[in-house]
Amino acid sequence: MPVIILRQRGADLYCYIAKQDLEARVLQVEHDTPEHWGGALELEGGRRYYVNLQPGRPAFPLSLRATRDTQA
Repeated sequence: MPVIILRQRGADLYCYIAKQDLEARVLQVEHDTPEHWGGALELEGGRRYYVNLQPGRPAFPLSLRATRDTQA
């Protein structure tokens, strides 16, 4: 289960995956509401990861554990 770091740059959200030394823009977040944030994250290049739901939109930068989303 890799640790990912999410950073806000302007209006875009970026994901850094340390084990793969990969940084990609987040194209879509499954749940992005004032009540919940997280779920499936779709990254540039077609990769998808899953993070547990957070209670509301978190402050960035943020480190979370993620799993590969196999529902792509």
